[in-house]
Amino acid sequence: MPDEININEILISPVESMIRQVANGVAEAQIALDQASIDTQVSLKKSHPELEALNYQVNWYHMPEVTVELKVAVHYESSGRDRKPGLFVSPFNAKYKNTFAYQADGASLLKFRIVPIPPPVKAE
Repeated sequence: MPDEININEILISPVESMIRQVANGVAEAQIALDQASIDTQVSLKKSHPELEALNYQVNWYHMPEVTVELKVAVHYESSGRDRKPGLFVSPFNAKYKNTFAYQADGASLLKFRIVPIPPPVKAE
């Protein structure tokens, strides 16, 4: 194993950061789906006003649930260079495997679900 390893080069990040990035990606994908439906409805209104007169609506798409499964190498660091103690993960890929001579059977799966819930009731 090399003496100096650039942690950022092999994409090690705290678990909460990786989950947050995946969740942000899901949110951005849903926004893109919504915007595509809005754009299609506007286009339909301009090109086929007779359909709008019939209250025709284009399809809307929704991700009712997203299940994420990532193969990762897991590390716990009690203290480190400019880092607080915590659980860190790295996607298990060729660069990681070669840098650390890591075996695939030692990798872990990080699984989580992102599901929609109704908005909170407005407090009076």
